[in-house]
Amino acid sequence: MARPTSRRSLRFENLEDRQLLSSGGPSSQQQYMLQLINMARTTPQAAAQWISSNVTPEVRNTLNHYNVNVDAVKQAIASNNPLPPVAWNGALADAAQSHSQDMADNQFQAHEGSNGSSPDDRIKAAGYNDADSTGENAYAYANSVDNAMQAFLYDWGVADAGHRRNLMQPGVPAGKSFTDVGVGIVNTGMRASRAQVGPVVVTQNFASQANAQAKLVGVVYSDNDGSKFYTPGEGGGDVQIDATNLETGRTQSTRTWNSGGYELALAPGRYRVAASRNNVLIKQTTINMGTMNVAQDFDMSEPWDGGAVDSAAPATPTPTPTPTPTPEPAPVVVSIPDTTPAKGADKTEADWKTVSAAVSNSAAKAPRINASFRPPLPDWTTWKANAR
Repeated sequence: MARPTSRRSLRFENLEDRQLLSSGGPSSQQQYMLQLINMARTTPQAAAQWISSNVTPEVRNTLNHYNVNVDAVKQAIASNNPLPPVAWNGALADAAQSHSQDMADNQFQAHEGSNGSSPDDRIKAAGYNDADSTGENAYAYANSVDNAMQAFLYDWGVADAGHRRNLMQPGVPAGKSFTDVGVGIVNTGMRASRAQVGPVVVTQNFASQANAQAKLVGVVYSDNDGSKFYTPGEGGGDVQIDATNLETGRTQSTRTWNSGGYELALAPGRYRVAASRNNVLIKQTTINMGTMNVAQDFDMSEPWDGGAVDSAAPATPTPTPTPTPTPEPAPVVVSIPDTTPAKGADKTEADWKTVSAAVSNSAAKAPRINASFRPPLPDWTTWKANAR
């Protein structure tokens, strides 16, 4: 790590909304990062389009400094096999948040904490036990969530592209990929001229556990900016999500967090999933659950189905809108487990379906993002995730 490591004891304001965190879900900024992560995993071509949009002179300067072949990176992302989405995990989020705060307080960027802790130490201490694999990305010099994600995907200055490998896990079978994620975001409130890190410090912690039940994950939002992708402030909180098993008739329910996100653990089967508010049906669709996570978003700005939820007829599957967003300079990385793909691992498992918009439409509707980059960083470190 070429960055200086001063240990000033400073306390910065946290970007997280404490009320949102106390409700058990992510803040709107964390939810946005979760959506970006799952865009990269489930629709790689949309991620390739997103990363190549709005390349500012500052971004170009950074890419040139690190001799990044933009077309090659784009192709590497677009050619990745889709993977199941990751679900939000509170313990991983706590571990990530504590590390982001540590880097902000003590003005450094690294995977080793100021107390000597490793990513695994922090993940275990937060209560995520018996992990099969873990990984961490950390970036202490972002201008925004978009900037951090762009840095992780471009991964300039990192020979093995460890950040991007953590996010997209090329060559890893779907059934052995990460299942959970937690994101920690701290706003230092200071520009580089006043502090050595910031103004936004981001940590992503990934992990998986054997035999964990698959989850239906997604977000309910109003597409106010026309991007066809969730952005902070668009989330629909307290929306009812009902998943009815079409074979057994059993219904499981949850409500969206204040950020608009939701998740629901479901046994394998075919489900009718309905989103409603005050018993008025917003949208419904049909999904197939297997042993891996499935994503389903709902856009409240589209015409509602209307009617009472109880009288809703079985739905026709509707694809989840494809995302599009942006980000900034050099982060700290933690790479993914060295899992050797099994024979035939390049084929998607039959029991996994990710409900997402057609990639052909997503590329044309990528969200507009404005990113501003500071001078390029000399380098950044990578942390090798552990596979057990």
